[in-house]
Amino acid sequence: MFRHKIMKPGAALLLTAALFAGATPVSALYSPSVNAVTKQITAQGRTYNVSVVTVDLTDPTLELAPALADGGIGHDAPLQAIAEREGAVAAINGTFFNAYESNPYIRYPNGTMVEAGEALHSGENQTFILNRDKVPNIQFVDLDIAVRVSEGNGTYTINPWGVNKYYGEGSTDQVIWYTPDFGSWINFPNGTKVVIEDGLITRITNDSVQVPAGGYVLFVGGSANNRQHLLPNLDVGDRVTKELLAKGEGGSSLNAKSWLAAIGVGPKLVTGGAVDLDVTRDGFSDPKVTQSAAARSFIGIDRSDRLVMGTVPSATLSQLAAITLQLGLKEAMNMDGGSSSGLYANGTMLTYPGRELSNALVVRKLDKPKVQIDINGQAEYDYSGFIVNETTVVPIRPFITAMNAGFQWDAATRTATITSGGVTMKLKDGSSTATVNGKSVSVPVPLQIMGDSRMYVPLRLVAESLNSKVDWNSSLYRASVRLP
Repeated sequence: MFRHKIMKPGAALLLTAALFAGATPVSALYSPSVNAVTKQITAQGRTYNVSVVTVDLTDPTLELAPALADGGIGHDAPLQAIAEREGAVAAINGTFFNAYESNPYIRYPNGTMVEAGEALHSGENQTFILNRDKVPNIQFVDLDIAVRVSEGNGTYTINPWGVNKYYGEGSTDQVIWYTPDFGSWINFPNGTKVVIEDGLITRITNDSVQVPAGGYVLFVGGSANNRQHLLPNLDVGDRVTKELLAKGEGGSSLNAKSWLAAIGVGPKLVTGGAVDLDVTRDGFSDPKVTQSAAARSFIGIDRSDRLVMGTVPSATLSQLAAITLQLGLKEAMNMDGGSSSGLYANGTMLTYPGRELSNALVVRKLDKPKVQIDINGQAEYDYSGFIVNETTVVPIRPFITAMNAGFQWDAATRTATITSGGVTMKLKDGSSTATVNGKSVSVPVPLQIMGDSRMYVPLRLVAESLNSKVDWNSSLYRASVRLP
């Protein structure tokens, strides 16, 4: 797959430093929550050697995500290189891509990819989903995006054709949303590039542009329709917001913003512990996929809701469905196969792909347990915390925003001052004491400016000092804050 690690810049409170939950060194890529074995499975009258990796995704030191080859969408790289760059303890090849494209920079993927509620690529596929409750599922997903442009009291809605795609020079009516995951300049001809930074349109040009870190580019094809009806509604300074639109079977609405990770491939193999293979339903017609025996990859969910990833040297889709059923999976789907089939676990390649890959599904190993944050029942998808010396440490920004609290940063003394509801709290970078309305209090973990450029503070101390309450979900590592 294809996750190119691109840092997003912080806003007012975001200061500078090094990643709080970075990957462990390659030599230490091991997790007891990842188990790799080879099994002999008999299905449809034959015996198969199946490489199987089982992952307990409730482990707070693990993070599931789609990952891109270095360089972004359209590039490719060895699976092992992607896994090691991502600090992964497990990885499997991802969705289909243009593997036979001669230009090595436009080997675009096919399927849906979502990480932490953000679309890396739109698609319409059977999709593996992991939500914020760490509950995995596989279902059909049609993922799109809506873009809303506001000026004064008016709002204009745009429905792009896709995210991080390109339909060719001849598709002059196309409208595409590009994110930093695209990883390169937007220099497609016959179109206008609309640059969005900090939620505002900052530039409208026909020249080549680079997707700004933390920003976006809207590519508007040069058709008469777009020139007449779309472009007149866009001006520098207009405010822009986006919304993921996900639909399931029958057009049911899905909350893609709540997904920690998703990848769309297919076809589906198993549903509810029974074979569920319908290639026509899932949009496949190529006999190489639907009928031929080939190297195969799959992902699924066992009866303990663990992620199961696996490869088989040679099988048809029908045989693969029977194999995943014999493995005891209650849900399963096919991944890209043939020369793309690859599997990695705990620092070892179990199955080597025969080609470089555009993308993969990886399980990252984090240095510290990751903490989810809810404020007044609303999930803070853009923010998370971690555990230090049994203390939950979180970024201060979402609390300031939610409470409409005052905030000042004294760069000379490196002191943060927070005011809310008659309470004034001062926290100094690196200090083990703070003051609340002039009184000294002990700080279990000092305020820190971390590598993601955010200011981190001990959650319970700050929340309770500002008259808020904290509930802790130990199974999900989720801190829920109720503001006064």
